[in-house]
Amino acid sequence: MGHFHDKKAEKRRIDGLVLKSPMKVFGAFKDLGQKVFADGALSKKHKELTALAVAVSQNCFD
Repeated sequence: MGHFHDKKAEKRRIDGLVLKSPMKVFGAFKDLGQKVFADGALSKKHKELTALAVAVSQNCFD
C-alpha cells in the first residue's frame, strides 16, 4: 500500500511545481475543474459520483 501513497505524494509535488509555472493553462484547468464540480443544477456530490462511474466504466484507475 505504500506504493499508492508514494504515487500520490509525487503527484502532489509535481502538481505544485506545475501550478508555479509561468504558463497559465494549468491554472485555467484547475479553475475549470472547480467550476465544473461546483454545486449548480446538480450537486457536487452527484457530479463526483457520475465522474467516478464514468471512470470505472472506462477502466480509468487514476
